[in-house]
Amino acid sequence: MSLRNSWPVSILRSAVLIPLFVVGCPSIVLTQLLGFLVFRTWFPNPGYLQAVINVTKTHFIILLTFISQVISPTTINVTYDPNVVGEGAFTTNAKNQLVSHLSPNSVIMSNHQIYTDWLYLWFIAYTSQLSSCIYIVLKDLSKIPVLGQGMKNYNFLFLSRKWAADKPVLTRQLGEIDANARGVGPANGVTPITEETKLAAVWPPSVPEGQPKQVWPYELLIFPEGTVMSNRTVNKSREFCKEQGRKPLENVLLPRVRGLFLALRKLRHSVEFVYDFTTGYGDLGQYEFGEDKFSLKRFYLRGYGPPSINYYVDAYRLSEIPLGAETDDVDDADPEDLRKFDEWLSQVWYAKDARMQQFYEHGKFVAKNSEVTVSARFGLYSVLEIVRPFLPVVTVLLVLRWVVKFLYKTVVN
Repeated sequence: MSLRNSWPVSILRSAVLIPLFVVGCPSIVLTQLLGFLVFRTWFPNPGYLQAVINVTKTHFIILLTFISQVISPTTINVTYDPNVVGEGAFTTNAKNQLVSHLSPNSVIMSNHQIYTDWLYLWFIAYTSQLSSCIYIVLKDLSKIPVLGQGMKNYNFLFLSRKWAADKPVLTRQLGEIDANARGVGPANGVTPITEETKLAAVWPPSVPEGQPKQVWPYELLIFPEGTVMSNRTVNKSREFCKEQGRKPLENVLLPRVRGLFLALRKLRHSVEFVYDFTTGYGDLGQYEFGEDKFSLKRFYLRGYGPPSINYYVDAYRLSEIPLGAETDDVDDADPEDLRKFDEWLSQVWYAKDARMQQFYEHGKFVAKNSEVTVSARFGLYSVLEIVRPFLPVVTVLLVLRWVVKFLYKTVVN
């Protein structure tokens, strides 16, 4: 056990960082509420409101990244083929910090190893100047105090894991994201024509006359497996593979098809790339589960986080993915189109399974042929960024203090 994981250091560290988190999260939500108050109630402007919400997304990843880098310093290793993902897609700056150039209006999909997978992938968006436009598909966390409200305001896509309930919610939210990216969504003051088109996420083709066409890019993060690896989920995945006559996956879970199929079909008019991240963590063996070794409790209270975060990144243009003909309701899609998409996704996941096997054998993703590996430290570009989540609320409080003092002096005099 290192000094960083000892109880005295853990207690001292928690005494500083827990209050920072406890104050930081309400500060971010208060910033959102101020945005709603000013730009929805007092001076209605959906574009300014969207801008406020986007800023608070960056505030949240700054807060979590700062806390995580203090608790468990780690290294990020990204392996990719520049001919596929793009020349210079991942580089480092003079301070050995990761700089990435992901395309806006894109989808990130990944295997699901630990509960903080989304944190590290959101950090990748931060290094690409896209942290403000992230949308995450995840299980319903809306009932968590403060945090849940903040994520609802972010318009994150919460799932109940029941298709009948999830389909209309995903359809509406994905329709909004796509429409905003084309400048014809609610962030531009455009609303659905009827209840039917609202459900189907069919939007008017243009903004109201005289209104500027502001576009709002997105980065959609989705885990097609739906859950993290565990003894239960691995056995369930292997059983389903056998039922379908497929070779059992050894290192990843069989992905769920319909959620990603729906997402790509609803975003097809705006999405540019689908980035496939294969995720492996240092010091996590082939037959170990991240939810045990790097649980939230062990990570944030004791500092037992992964010593390295390893990604193999692939990229696909939307034209390379079989999505079939467009329909308002995804369940009306031709079954043959869904079968072809299932086949494509399965091929991607079996390739991912093979890469994970390589990772467990070598402890890293081995760069081959034209592939390169970029290594950088995980952390904010500047520790001074940690003040940003608190600035809006502090500024408002200082202004209110000045107003109260001015009124008091006016009344007294």
